[in-house]
Amino acid sequence: MNKKGNVSWVKPSEPSFLRKFKNDIGYKEGPTVETKRQELPQCDEDSGGSDREDELPQVVVLKKGDLTAEEAMHLKNKITDSDKDEQPPVDGKILFKKPTKRSSDKSEGITARSNSKKKRNDEKEKKKESGVKVKNSSLLSFDDDDEEEEED
Repeated sequence: MNKKGNVSWVKPSEPSFLRKFKNDIGYKEGPTVETKRQELPQCDEDSGGSDREDELPQVVVLKKGDLTAEEAMHLKNKITDSDKDEQPPVDGKILFKKPTKRSSDKSEGITARSNSKKKRNDEKEKKKESGVKVKNSSLLSFDDDDEEEEED
């Protein structure tokens, strides 16, 4: 019953005519399972991040309180340092943390509606309220029959 576990495969030797043909044309063996399992060495240039100076975003300071290039680099370094501190635990268990709540002070400064849009909406509401409702007689309505009977 345990014969399935003992099954193995042995690659047969290559026939001599195939070996000769491959040597004549300069055939190169493709990757095998073992070569694919090996990890390729990382190049220094393929660091993943855009650390090179010419690849960094250009910082433009328009106003006095805008973020400068030095402050941006400082914040970027601070974020990467905090990410390094939050390494996974040694025992391999994943711990989920509740997200930190944002204070309402930060969100008050940003509004989704502009003043002009607000004015337009207010004007539309005033027009709806002040306008006399005109009944369209071409629309189907089942309540008209009841009203006609009451008038008679």
